[in-house]
Amino acid sequence: MNVDFSYARLTISWKILISGFLIVLGSGYLAGAANAILAVGITPAAIADHYGDKRLSKADAAAIRRQGFVEEEFSLDDAPDAAGDEMAHDMEHDMGHEMASGDNVAMTHDMAGMDHATHGDDTLPAQVLAQVSHVHWLGFSLLLLAIGTLACLTRLAEISKALLVGLLFLAFFSDIASLNLVRFVSSDFSWLTVVAGTTVGLCLAVISLRVLWELWGPSRAH
Repeated sequence: MNVDFSYARLTISWKILISGFLIVLGSGYLAGAANAILAVGITPAAIADHYGDKRLSKADAAAIRRQGFVEEEFSLDDAPDAAGDEMAHDMEHDMGHEMASGDNVAMTHDMAGMDHATHGDDTLPAQVLAQVSHVHWLGFSLLLLAIGTLACLTRLAEISKALLVGLLFLAFFSDIASLNLVRFVSSDFSWLTVVAGTTVGLCLAVISLRVLWELWGPSRAH
């Protein structure tokens, strides 16, 4: 469909409306990026750590139920120095005189519980991830329709408009899909989140600058 449309011929009210939308949209993207950096991080490793599946394996879970802790490999590199050994031995000797054997068992399990709380499972619940996906994909669909329409109304070549809109769609979709892949498939998909978020920003920047130029730039003969 050939639409005889030009941003340059819009009235001042329409120009202000579209310009305001693009400015607010850009500000929202920057604020969202800042929130992601502060809350999660933008490196693949940080994303994998936040959204990845950190639940204990069945063998580790069974070991904790059976003995209250999971055995770890011992390395001489991790051994405390002589002073630390002596202090630990003295504390154990003194506490052994003051506590009954039953209390020692209880303390051992309490310490194991503290260690598990420190290094245990903090995997993001599936329900929370579903909620994040629901809210973001619905919002992204509206943004895709709005900014994609503005891109299609520019005087760029059709192949350029198709490329921009297609990339924006894939980036919006992959941004949230990648989080689900990290959680349920493999943490190796964390790189996709970084690529998708960067692509969204680049597409928004290119489309916004082009639209603003056609709105306020030098008018060209049709």
